[in-house]
Amino acid sequence: MAVGNAKKQVTRDMSAGDKRPVKPLEFDGPLPRPTRDMNQIRADLDRAGYAIAAEVFSTAKAQEMRNFLAAEIDREEAIDEERVRRFYTDNDDLNRRMSGAQLVNRHPFFRDILEHELPLHITREILGPQTLDESYLVHSYGANVTRPGSAQQGIHRDRSGAIPLSAGAAQTRFIWCLDDFVEENGATRMVPGSHRDIEPQSWTVQYESVPAEAPAGSVLIYTDLLLHGTGANVSTDLERAGVIVGYCPPWWKPMINFPMTTDPDVLKGSSRILRQILGYSSVAVGFEEPWTYAPKAVQDLIVPPEMEW
Repeated sequence: MAVGNAKKQVTRDMSAGDKRPVKPLEFDGPLPRPTRDMNQIRADLDRAGYAIAAEVFSTAKAQEMRNFLAAEIDREEAIDEERVRRFYTDNDDLNRRMSGAQLVNRHPFFRDILEHELPLHITREILGPQTLDESYLVHSYGANVTRPGSAQQGIHRDRSGAIPLSAGAAQTRFIWCLDDFVEENGATRMVPGSHRDIEPQSWTVQYESVPAEAPAGSVLIYTDLLLHGTGANVSTDLERAGVIVGYCPPWWKPMINFPMTTDPDVLKGSSRILRQILGYSSVAVGFEEPWTYAPKAVQDLIVPPEMEW
């Protein structure tokens, strides 16, 4: 996630002035709805490519974290607005973002959700066992706030073009809803069934999509195979905050180098699992490369790579 004067993505929204042809949905059956039933979640992921897990955390906690995030964004913006806006994935300057590296350092909630049993179990089910049962890693992490008037993000996959779609999912993705996600405030738009599409993503068409509406406290679940994008916030007074986490295999390079961006003091007494998924292991795909020159405070956090969960 770039910050500051980052290269801006070409605007690719689906506004009324967009003259590209529309690619209609090719999906039959009901759309996923919020549910606590794990079997239904698995079925929705298989059938539609995404699922909505309901009541994963309380609405009170969602509001608390929503307020905390808003205050932190205001604090960063007062110092330098470039820290929280003008990311290359945004079509305008209205949205606000905060890096997961900052979140990990600033509140236990943003560390706790990383090792929550829901994403960890789903990640293991989808991505399967790794070499010597090594832990998955947090690939990307950040908070996104859509503000009234913000444009729709281009429909895309969270996937490198170098990896063929036929290879299957290489990332699991989770959006923790701090607000109610509704179409009016920019609920994430999904292209159900696109996880089975073997055609590469194209910018020459408009993908017909549907809003994944979910109440605060829910978690949206999908993989890097699914076409999706942040919706346009057409409201006059509603914001929509979500915390996005991606997990990848241990041989994949994460977007954030957490051992170099995390305050060692906040991880004192943390679980082996949290440190594993944040990359605090000197072993990768069975080979050990000692962290000889890492500060002692970082070396003290190193854990074995084998998953405990």
